[in-house]
Parts: sequence; structure tokens; C-alpha cells
Amino acid sequence: MIKVVLAGQPNCGKSTIFNLVSGIHQHIANYPGVTVDKKIGRFSYHGEKIEMVDLPGTYSFSSYSLEERVAKRFIYEETPDIILNIVDASNLKRNLYLTFQLLEIGIPVVVVLNMMDVATRRGIEIDPEKMQALLGCPVVRASGSKGEGGEGIMQALLETYHVKAQYVPFRMDYENLEPFIQEIHNTIVPKESALNQRWLALKVLENDETIIEKLSVTEAQRAEVEACEARFHSISGKDSAAFFALHRYEAAGLIFHQCANVNKLQGETLSDKVDHFILNRWLAFPILLLIMFLVYKLSIVGGYKLTDYTWPILAAFKNFVIESVPSPDLIYVPLFTDLAIWMVNSANALMNYIPVFFILFAMIAIMEDVGYMPRLAFILDRVFKKFGLHGQSTLPLVLGGAMVGGCAVPGVMSTKGIADERARMATILAVPYMNCLAKVPFYTLILGSFFKEEMGLMMFYISTVTLFVALIVSKLLTSTVLRTKETAPFVMELPPYHLPTFKGVVIKAAQRVWVYIKKVVSIVLAVAVVLFALLQFPGLSETSKEAFELKLIDALSRFDATAQTTAYYESVNSREKVSALLNAYDSYKAKRMLSSSSESAQKVDEVFKQKLEKGFVLLKPGKDAEAKSINTALVQLSNARKEILRSMKNEKIENSFLGMVGRSMEPLTQFAGFDWKINVAFLSSFAARESAVATLGSLYENNKADSMRAEEAMYANSGYTPLHAVAILIFMILTPPCIATMIVVKMQFNSYKWMLFAIFFPIGLGVFFSTFIFSFGTAAGWSGVEAMSYFYAFIVLSALILGLLPQRGHAWTGGFRNRA
Repeated sequence: MIKVVLAGQPNCGKSTIFNLVSGIHQHIANYPGVTVDKKIGRFSYHGEKIEMVDLPGTYSFSSYSLEERVAKRFIYEETPDIILNIVDASNLKRNLYLTFQLLEIGIPVVVVLNMMDVATRRGIEIDPEKMQALLGCPVVRASGSKGEGGEGIMQALLETYHVKAQYVPFRMDYENLEPFIQEIHNTIVPKESALNQRWLALKVLENDETIIEKLSVTEAQRAEVEACEARFHSISGKDSAAFFALHRYEAAGLIFHQCANVNKLQGETLSDKVDHFILNRWLAFPILLLIMFLVYKLSIVGGYKLTDYTWPILAAFKNFVIESVPSPDLIYVPLFTDLAIWMVNSANALMNYIPVFFILFAMIAIMEDVGYMPRLAFILDRVFKKFGLHGQSTLPLVLGGAMVGGCAVPGVMSTKGIADERARMATILAVPYMNCLAKVPFYTLILGSFFKEEMGLMMFYISTVTLFVALIVSKLLTSTVLRTKETAPFVMELPPYHLPTFKGVVIKAAQRVWVYIKKVVSIVLAVAVVLFALLQFPGLSETSKEAFELKLIDALSRFDATAQTTAYYESVNSREKVSALLNAYDSYKAKRMLSSSSESAQKVDEVFKQKLEKGFVLLKPGKDAEAKSINTALVQLSNARKEILRSMKNEKIENSFLGMVGRSMEPLTQFAGFDWKINVAFLSSFAARESAVATLGSLYENNKADSMRAEEAMYANSGYTPLHAVAILIFMILTPPCIATMIVVKMQFNSYKWMLFAIFFPIGLGVFFSTFIFSFGTAAGWSGVEAMSYFYAFIVLSALILGLLPQRGHAWTGGFRNRA
């Protein structure tokens, strides 16, 4: 198998090329020990099996970001066969800086000049053949966004692989630094290394900790490196790292001027013209709010409508599971059956929202591919700096869920790239307030239950208010405990706009949905098993069992009294026969409810006719008066059983281990309108936020064979009002995400104190605001939408007032466009 890695700077179109050549044969994992995405594609080309890994985008191999360390570690440990270097042809000079570093590694490199269409529009003409001769490696033209260049890339990869043994490593002459490079090479770099030993020497001299750690450099050897550095500095008056950088930039300029011809075009580029509106001082924020509202309208509202088509599939799956497990004996349900139905309800409550996520992820992918995300950072920096943050905080907040659908763990991890210490610490504490992917099912469940007509507006409130809350907290922290921390300037890149490809958007959306599905299958269902045990035991008391048995006997007596007067009594003259008929009736009813046409309903009838033969008339009596009489009594018995099962379940859960904990919290949470069931759901959510939906979906299920959605069951069985729902939403909005995020917060701060603050301060805010809104809203007679509107207005007004207060010590911010 040919192992290929894709490397390139951010915004070079690397993902587009990856999708172009690998197609749909991809999956996403994580690099070991970190939360950085590892995209892998495995496919065949002309009989050769290829594994392609998309490395994180990085501007160079000399910085110290998490992404760059991950990329270097992968290359060092995996030793790929070929490096596919994706270069933005419209910004060739800057991209070549990374190219030189890749060439020095000693692994064959294929350079892909991507975005050639953009370069042409800008009047840039590049000679690939001349560039290939100067660099000593294949150079291929491509326009990934137009689907051009895939064949040329794959042919170059195969040709390079087959002559790999003849590859001559690239060598750049560093002049006065060469003797010191040789000294490090001879004394420190192990001779058995598979990588270019000169490159390893360069990295050691650059004081690259990732490589130094991998080479197991001793303290004595470190002292030798420092001595070399000191001698070079005394001779040249420069640091070796700065000398390396200057030399590479000069070489990049030389290559550019020899291989590229720039024809100055008259007028502005299309990106310039669009930016006059997108980045306009007065239009930027209205456009941003409009884009966000459209994202939520299309994904949350539009996606939810699509669940009308996906839910029957999930309900059919539930019916299949029910038929595959041991049947209940009237009100006595086998433990295995109870567990199976609990797990299906938990999974279905989450899987039902896949259409919502797919549209949401597709919209975010479009904004990423178009080039709006960097502009989002530029726009928000003007606001962020008033609260002690700056534009570099945008990526962590977006990853955490500022656009809804992120994850707080990579959001917190990505703060390592923020040079401003004060902004970095404030961002770490702000990210947990974002709406991570795990919270979206919960929001959709509550909104689907109580705010179907106002879903778009309510989701807009939810998704944007968290950002204002994060700004308020950041302002308070940076003005008090963090005010003495250092600040640093923020400079960012504005890439040109690109048209996204349909294929690329679909692949990105599908990959993220698949990650969500795997999480449901692994973490959430594992939590569901634990919750089931905590809710199942110690179980019902003997007194309660006897009381429920008496209710069942009473219901059976009424049914028997009716059945005795008919000719069908022999079919139902025992408890076992009644139980079998009742199970068949519930199953028949559930399947008929899922029938979308008369033809499908007819098929259900045929199946049950074959299964029950003469007994089918009791399920569908037609004009048979005696069968109709039993059918009416059967409906009444079914309803009575549902009521008994529901009462048994509520009592069992209420008296369970977890129910006891939820009950113990009611004296505090009752003022926010929370009962013990909501308390249990919130407790379960700290392991994984999706578990709150899984728990509620199971707690409020109507009966064992019902196909009612989780939101419908909650609306019908919870007893909550829209005002209750708003209090519940506010608590979820303000409380932190799962415990995994808190562990990462501890890692970033290296402090349990800050971790505990990140846990309990948001919980305190959540309890306070949900209690205030529910109590005051109840007294004032507010509707749910009114209560959320007042809460939203208060938070926004508070943020605006704090934003007007001066923020001391914020560094200058600037932006530059991506152009040659």
C-alpha cells in the first residue's frame, strides 16, 4: 500500500484536493492523544492500493502550534512514501516557505499548484516545468474547486513512487550555518533514522521540541546545541531560527520570480468587491446575523421537517426490536426486553435528528469553503477586543459551537494557538458556553415539544445568546483576575472567495454526521446502560406489586365479562391467551400507524392474518358485532395496561437510585420548575450531553409498543408548560458541556481550581437565571416566547453596557489578503 500524506498551509484548498482524489472512501479519526481531526482516505488507483492522510494545515514546520506538532509527529513515526504538498498558486511565494521545509524532510514530494483558476484571474502565469526543474520534484497543475487535476496528481504520485529508490533529497545551502549543521549531524542525529538525517539536524538546531523529544536528546547534547547556537550568533549576529526563516523566504522569492509572471490587472478582484459589503463597518454585523438566521432556519426548521420522513424508519426499527425480544406477560416485562426497548428509545431520540445535523454541517462546510469563516474572525475581532478577546478566539469559539454543532473539547484545545495569554485564558473559559453538537438534540427536543411554530426564532435566540454570555464572562474575567496577563497583536489572513464543490460539501457533512453517529453508538449508549441500571434498581416494593396486580385483575375481569358473551370466548379464556392477543393488538396498532398508504396498510393486514388466522377478526372486526364487542374491550384493556405500565415505570424510576438523587435536588430546583425527571436528565448529561435527550426520550415514552416521538411523548406526558421549557433551555444554555471538556480545561490551565470554576460558576448562573425567569414569568403570566425574549434582551443589553467600558491593554489587530 502506498502511504501518502497531504500537507499545505491553511486555505490552500487541501481538503478539496483530498476529496477530489480520494472520493467518498474516507473516514475521520483523531490523532493519538489529541482532538485534532485525522482524515484518512483508502482507495485503489490503477491496481495500486493507496492510503492518503490529510495532515492539519500549518503555515510552516517551525512554529509550535498543536496542528504542526501533530503533523511532524505523524511524518516522523509513520514515515510515509510520498508527501503531496498542496500550494495555493495565487499566493505562491508565501506557500513555498512550507514547500522548502517539506522537501528537506527527505521523503519524495509532489507539489500541486492548486487554485490555478484563481491565479489566472489575478493575472499570474506559472511555469510548472521550470519550477519542477528548480525544486527537483514533480509539479502538477490543479483547480480542485472545478474538479480539475485529479488524474495528473495520481499519475505523478504513481510515477514518483515507482522511482522512489532513485530520489535525491533536496538540499538548501545555508552558507555560514552549514558547519554547525554538520556538527549537529555528526554528534546528535542517530545514523539508523529512516528520515533525512540532515533534516533532523536542522530541526534540532531550530530547537524543535517535537523532534528533540523523538530523538531522545540528552541534557549533555542539548548543551552542545546551545553552544553551537551561541557560536553562530557570535559570528553572524543572528539566531539560527531567524537565519533559517530568512534564507527560506529569500529562496521562495527567487523561485517565484523565476517561475511566475504577474500581469497587473486593472481594477479590483471579485473578492475585493464582495468584501466591500461583507466587511463593511455598518453592514458586516447585519449580514452576519442574517447568515446565522438562515443557517438555523434551513437546518433546524427545514431539517426538522425532514424527520417526518426519517421517523417512520426509526419507529419501524423499534417495532422490529420489540418483536425480536421476549414478549411482555401483561404488565410483567422481562428485564432484557425492558433494557432493549430503553436502548432503542435512547438511540431513536438522537438518531431522529440526523437530517438536522446533515443540513447544519453542510451549511458550515459551505461557509468554510467559500472563505467566510476567516472573515467572521475579522468581523468579530472588533467586538471581541472590547471584552478582552480577539480574532484568534473565533476559531475556538466556532469549534466549540458558536455556529451551533461544534465540540468544546477541540475548541478548548485549539486555544493553544492564541499568542495573547490573557485572551487565551479567557477563551478557554468562554468556549464551554458555546452550543456544542451534543446540546443540539436537546434543544431540538424541547423546541419540537413546545415551540414548533417559533422554532426558528427560538433557535436563533439560543445560538446567539451564548456568545453574549461568553463575552460577558470574558469581560468580567479580563477586567479582574486576568487583567495582569500579557497581550499580543493579532494578524490574520483573508483568503479569496471560492465556490464550494457539491461533492466536497456532502463529504464534509457526511463525515461529521458519521462522527455523531459513532458517538451515539459508543458513549451515549454506554451511558444509557448505566442509567438503566441506576433507574431500574432497587425496583418496586412488594406492596406496590400487589397493588398493580389488583388493578390488572380488575381490568382483566371487565374484559372477561365482555368476552364471555361472545362466540370467541374460547380464544381468550385464559390469561396467557389474553396476553398474546394484547401483544398482537399493540403490535398491529403500532404498524398500522406507520403505514403511509392504503397499500402498506393492506400489507400489514395480510401479515397479521397469516400470523393470527381466525384471531385476526378480533383486531379488525369489520361488521362482526361480537368481534367488535371484544375489540372494544381489548382497546380498553390495552389502555388500562398502558396506564398501569406507566405508573409502574414512574414509581420504579422515582424510587430508583438515580431518582433518589433527582428527588433530593427538588428543594432547590423546584423554583426553576424542574422536577426530579429533569434533574435526572441533567445529571446524566454531564457524562455526555446527548444523554439528556436519550433519558427524556425513555422517561416519557408512552408505552412499550408506541411509535410516538420523544418530543410528542414529552409534550403529552410531562405536564410542562412552555415557561417550564424556557427555564429548562436556559439552564442547558448556561451550564458547561460534558466532563471531558472540563478535563481538557484542567489540562490547559494545569489547575484544578480553574477546572472547578469552569464547572460550578456556569451551573450557578444556570440555576440563578432559570429560577428567576421561571418565578418572575409565572408571576407576570409570560408565555414561553416572551420569557425567552426578555432573557435574551437582558443578556444582550448587559453585554452592550460592558462592551462600552474601556478594555485596557488590547493589542493592535490587522488583517491581510491572500494574494501574491
